[in-house]
Amino acid sequence: MKNRILVGVKDPIASRAAVLWAAERAGSRGLGLTFVHIVDEGIRRAGSRDLLDATETAVEQVLTKSIELARSVSPTTDIQTDVAEGDPITELARRSADVDMVVVGSDPGVNGPARHGTRGFRIAAASTTPVAVIPEVDPRGRSGVVVGVDGSDNSRNAFAFAVDEAERLDEPLIAVYAWPNPVVYGYDLAFPVDYVEDLTETGHDAISRAIEWVSDGHPALDVRRVVSQGDPATVINAEAASASLVVVGSHGRGAVARFLLGSVSHGVLARLAAPTVIAR
Repeated sequence: MKNRILVGVKDPIASRAAVLWAAERAGSRGLGLTFVHIVDEGIRRAGSRDLLDATETAVEQVLTKSIELARSVSPTTDIQTDVAEGDPITELARRSADVDMVVVGSDPGVNGPARHGTRGFRIAAASTTPVAVIPEVDPRGRSGVVVGVDGSDNSRNAFAFAVDEAERLDEPLIAVYAWPNPVVYGYDLAFPVDYVEDLTETGHDAISRAIEWVSDGHPALDVRRVVSQGDPATVINAEAASASLVVVGSHGRGAVARFLLGSVSHGVLARLAAPTVIAR
């Protein structure tokens, strides 16, 4: 079932942005769409026929509205639906091997649209294919595909994915390399100029190598470099605030591994500033 995008749909409001994003990408790439709704297995265990009937009706409405919404932006895309019982993260991750991408909305919020993707990060950690987490943000006025670069193999995969998306959208690629200063407790240190210059050069070299790796297939690539001191997730999200898309690797670190504390991908999803893809 390759050449398809799998979209986890929960309800028409929470899933709206994910459905629209996936439908537009499927239409431009010539891919099919599969909408899947995962039902809590506890509903069946409750043993209530009325509850089961109400759930079946609600699920049918969610899938029907998702199809209608997708058709509004991609009328000819092949669309299939699926319903399963179980844990959504487990079920989506299990199905990831059969599709090109998994797409989900951002986490449900208490007041208004959510802007974080912790659930998406958990899916991405188990998925065998890229996972896109789509928040409810206004796409108007946004431009550019932001990609995190750190010189690792996973960073290279993310860069290749981001290049393809930038060309598909006809927007510039914004390559970000950032490093945080190491924390030394009990000291107020001013790091020497040579230290900063060396890491700046390392960043430019990492981006240059990534560009060189894809240059044969993308000779007209429009790239803007951002090489900066600072927490990588924070720097990426600052660029993402006005971008169409963010792409980061699922994990992995390069030459500055000793300075990178925690997961950049998790940090980006925790403060979801734009539609974000965790590449594999």
